[in-house]
Amino acid sequence: MLASDFKKVFKDNFQIFSFGSKELDIRNIENIENIVNKIKPEIILNFAAYTKVDDAEDIWKKINFDVNTLWTYNLAKISNKNNIDFITISTDYVFDGEKIEWYNENDLPNPINEYWMSKYLWEKLALQENKNSIIIRTSWLYGGWKNYKNFVNTMLDLWKKLDKLKVVSDQYWNPTYTIDLSLAIWKVIENIWKYRWKILHFSNETEWNWITWYEFAKEIFKQAWLNVKVEPCNSKEFPTKAKRPKYSKLLNNSNIVLRNWKDGIKDYLKKIL
Repeated sequence: MLASDFKKVFKDNFQIFSFGSKELDIRNIENIENIVNKIKPEIILNFAAYTKVDDAEDIWKKINFDVNTLWTYNLAKISNKNNIDFITISTDYVFDGEKIEWYNENDLPNPINEYWMSKYLWEKLALQENKNSIIIRTSWLYGGWKNYKNFVNTMLDLWKKLDKLKVVSDQYWNPTYTIDLSLAIWKVIENIWKYRWKILHFSNETEWNWITWYEFAKEIFKQAWLNVKVEPCNSKEFPTKAKRPKYSKLLNNSNIVLRNWKDGIKDYLKKIL
């Protein structure tokens, strides 16, 4: 989602070389190094990630660490060797969710499952291997197009099948529209010297400290003008293999601020509907 929206917005600003899994095996360091030596980029943006959180607990544990940890480690080493700026995207889920307030950039991560551990190691290795690394933590991305798997698209699909929905109301965070995150990344690139070897927190702003899945769902249906009965429920009603943090709101201490979350939803719905 993020890669496709970033390319769409900035295709006229940069010469962008993008690779999918068919063009680049991100677990093969020689393959990566050959491409970097051929292109000689000024900046490497890592938008690749393994994101099946529950499967990372068992059947895809190795793939999770290969993609989310080994890949980033290799990229950081190669970019450092070639003196290339390296920007990589991490997650609010490096925190355990026990802090009932915002998490700032210097708070100590405490991963509570395999997926979060792979992301935590990803951050440590990126900063360890490249002095020009920039870590951008974000939360609950949606964007791309209506065929992408994200919460907004899931809610719209469920509306076609159900008259009533139960949505979790005891997990607190902030959503992030990939177009808005792309614009924030552009601002980082414009002044990249200011942000090298730093961790940044970017998500859309809310009126309160955070929102829940339930509030997010209600706003989606409200803005889409869809009559759906949405009921709040406890996360225990939808058990998952991987434990989720209860609170994971990211505090942004930079001067780059993303717009209000409702404006992001409005623009995305306008695009896909």
